[in-house]
Amino acid sequence: MRKPNPNKEKAAQLARQIANMTEEQKAIWLQRAPILTADARPISGKNHMLAAMQCEGATMLGGFNQWLSAGRVVRKGESAIYIFAPSGRRATAETSAAPSAEGAAAEAVAESVRFILVPVFDVSQTEEKPAEQAAAA
Repeated sequence: MRKPNPNKEKAAQLARQIANMTEEQKAIWLQRAPILTADARPISGKNHMLAAMQCEGATMLGGFNQWLSAGRVVRKGESAIYIFAPSGRRATAETSAAPSAEGAAAEAVAESVRFILVPVFDVSQTEEKPAEQAAAA
């Protein structure tokens, strides 16, 4: 039996909010300063809106371990911001309606990318690693 995903309802709620936005509202969210990852790459427009909806002042996002590698720690009690990230590729078989030379339907294998919600934190939710922790790392 598969255990329930607590992020599923959060994802559905955020998706409904974005779906109910007008194009003008979406444009306003996207006009804000770009939100970058902890390694200074821009995030997608949809992830930008997701992050901004959960943390209006978001500027730079990273996962817990990304911040540790960058010499920062997430402050205790901070709530994660959820964005979508690719979760590997999955092969799917597609059957063609057109018969092949042997008369059987042709089958092709296509790859699809799954996206899952992942927790990240804004730089404002972190602080520099204490000197004793930085030395141990």
